[in-house]
Amino acid sequence: MRGASELKSRPGRLRVARRLVDALTAALLATGLACAPQAAIPSASAPAAPPVPAAPRSDGAAPADVPATAPPAPLRVVANWTQPTGAMTGFWIAQEAGINREQGLDVELLNIANTSRVLQTMAAGEMNLSPLDPATTIRASLGGLDAVLLYAQTNRLVFGVYAQPSIQGPQDLRGRVLGTTRVGASANTALLVALKRWGLVPDRDVALRQLGETQAIYAAMQAGQIDAAPFGLPVDRALLPTQRELINLATDGPEYASIAVGGLRAWINENEEAVRRFGRAYVLAIQRFKRDKAFTLEVYRKYLGTDDPTRLEEVYALFSRTLPTAPYVTDEAMDQALADLVEEEPQLAGRHGSEWVDSRFVRELEQEGLFTSR
Repeated sequence: MRGASELKSRPGRLRVARRLVDALTAALLATGLACAPQAAIPSASAPAAPPVPAAPRSDGAAPADVPATAPPAPLRVVANWTQPTGAMTGFWIAQEAGINREQGLDVELLNIANTSRVLQTMAAGEMNLSPLDPATTIRASLGGLDAVLLYAQTNRLVFGVYAQPSIQGPQDLRGRVLGTTRVGASANTALLVALKRWGLVPDRDVALRQLGETQAIYAAMQAGQIDAAPFGLPVDRALLPTQRELINLATDGPEYASIAVGGLRAWINENEEAVRRFGRAYVLAIQRFKRDKAFTLEVYRKYLGTDDPTRLEEVYALFSRTLPTAPYVTDEAMDQALADLVEEEPQLAGRHGSEWVDSRFVRELEQEGLFTSR
């Protein structure tokens, strides 16, 4: 089983990816991405044909033993998880419980932190499937990068915005510095949704500071370098003991396409069987998560990097309620995300969120009875 690992080598293809950085960033911020050709990833091969039975002997004796045909090679998929949050549960359990292997997949599991970097890596041909922020995916498509969402992880923003104790309410944020991960990350999308709700405009009413990883945001809050920031729920109270919660978007925010498994449409269309198996493994992993708490907590210890039983219990309880059994990316959730983008990207007016969703694989799983069989 391959463990989670940061993508560290493959210099040739990553040089291609780096050439796309400026173009992709422009698409995320100003929809100027030039369509980059996808480097070739070998398509997943079809399963081998079943063995041909031995012909009967003319003397009536049993046919001689014929060596069985070797089982088909597993289909290779390079997948990715992003941030250490319970939203990644399906990825982790499918890998740690051997479900990917049982479904005939050879999954290499990477850890690249946010959608803008993930899309660069996909465009370079170094990754196939990953959690994607729908808003960033839509923006990137305006520049020609055709990515599509397949399996919902959450249809709500499972984030809260927390501030220093001196901040009494959202309006006290005016003129303050807010931390975020990166433009194009789900945490940044959550922050923008909260700011819009409060009538605050980035770069006019508040300053945004991109800090990269979640742990860097916790550290900046502890050091008093920023006044507020979005955090995936539940927050780590060991690292954020005194800060004030300004909003819990999971309970008080809208239905919103927050994060979903997706990839480049061209690769998905060329590798439908691999995508189908990956989705089945993902659903089975969520089912294992909901019925096997003890195993899940052990997986959380590894990927969340904590032995704090209270935090582990909080993560399990929250995502038991949040992760959908039938992982449809809902029209309502996508339309809400799209509506927020139209103000910045007028060319999206009249479009529908379903244009960036391919639900056929989830429908197939539902027709199999997978959502009700276990």
